Amino acid sequence: MQLHLHALDYVVIVVSLLLVAGAGWLGARRTMRTETDYVLAGRSLTLPLFICTLIATWYGAILGIGEFVHRYGLVTILCFGVPYYIAAVVYALALTGKIRRSTSFTIPEQFKGVYGGKASSIASVIMLGITVPAAYMLMIASFVESISGWGFLPSLAVSAVVSMAYVYKGGLRSDVCANVVQTVLMYVGFGVLLMFSIETFGSFDTMFATLPTLHREIPGHASWLFIVGWWVVALQTFIDPNFHVRTAAAATPAVARNGMLYSVLGWMLFDLLTISTALYAVAYTSTGSPVDTYIALSETVLPTAWKGLFAAGVIAAVMSTLDGYALVSATIIGRSIIDPMRRTPSLHSIRQGLLVSTVLSCLAAWLVPSVVDLLFNAASLALPPLLLPMILSYSRHASRIREAIVPMMLIPLAVSIVTMLLLLVPSVASHLDVSAPLWFGLGVSATLLSVLLFSKRTA
Repeated sequence: MQLHLHALDYVVIVVSLLLVAGAGWLGARRTMRTETDYVLAGRSLTLPLFICTLIATWYGAILGIGEFVHRYGLVTILCFGVPYYIAAVVYALALTGKIRRSTSFTIPEQFKGVYGGKASSIASVIMLGITVPAAYMLMIASFVESISGWGFLPSLAVSAVVSMAYVYKGGLRSDVCANVVQTVLMYVGFGVLLMFSIETFGSFDTMFATLPTLHREIPGHASWLFIVGWWVVALQTFIDPNFHVRTAAAATPAVARNGMLYSVLGWMLFDLLTISTALYAVAYTSTGSPVDTYIALSETVLPTAWKGLFAAGVIAAVMSTLDGYALVSATIIGRSIIDPMRRTPSLHSIRQGLLVSTVLSCLAAWLVPSVVDLLFNAASLALPPLLLPMILSYSRHASRIREAIVPMMLIPLAVSIVTMLLLLVPSVASHLDVSAPLWFGLGVSATLLSVLLFSKRTA
């Protein structure tokens, strides 16, 4: 669906993007002498910067939220909201201090220090599945296509170049500076959409009564098993690479802990804006594709200039997360794959990794045109082999599973992959929920861990 814009709307979008890019290039003024400067901004993030970058990078799946509300309705808050708030609070209280005091840049490096090189190599490959930002590349390309009228492939190419330019130059410092402007655009853009929706269609009560019955019920179109599956997916927070890198980049452990707790409040407010507007779209508009939920509403309620501001807010939300994940995946590719082949670390390796990550994300976005499917499938493969070993890596129990860490990672991964392939068989898929790969993989991981720890204890 195309978003029809006036010339003034394009002016607003261009000015907004120039502000984002300007902030990004401003962050790149400092010379990048070391990998710590480039990847962790010299471990210097203050509380305001930490909050802005965490809020901005957490909301790249903005069109995915619209898609999810269009499919399932109000239950979205139990899938994309509450479990993530809880996971983030636990992360803030339990892990931020340990991560900030660690010398590891990424999760694979944490595995290398605790479990050894083989575990690190396996973790690197798996982490690329959730760090290569295919879902976010898909979202921004789809949105650019809707406002420009270009085809998908040209929109994909332009989105990739524009999004990556300042990050390639200045690394995390550029990304964080851009995140400050992007955070403002996100709240203003969706605040405007909600304001005009209320003005056009009436109050929340009126809108809620207009919704299809199942969209305003819980579990509605979903099943309780599906909802619980998303609660398990929220555990991805504990292996989220953006969390890890930004926590490691905080000026102090206290900045990381307090900043994450404040960010939860910011996420709650933004969820109110995004879910409410998506429900208005379901109640009063029609669209051929669930991904176009917000576009359909903005076409209906927003006047000239305001529509451009909303578009800028969507682009800002997606671009911020796209940049964050691209930088993390570039770091993994550069430090865990390219550097060992060269036998010497360099900033050039990370920048090469950024190019590789961009190409991979564009390819995946072209092949799998569903935001929700990309996010859920990636989590279903990454969580089973990484979640429990990652949590244990910061505990005294890590040494007890070190010798068996490789099968403990590979067996759950294999189970998840096989189950995902079985879902392609209609006769099997009719008896399994889409969350089966996640459940089976985590179940095997927990069983292996229990057997291992029990046998060590009784030996």
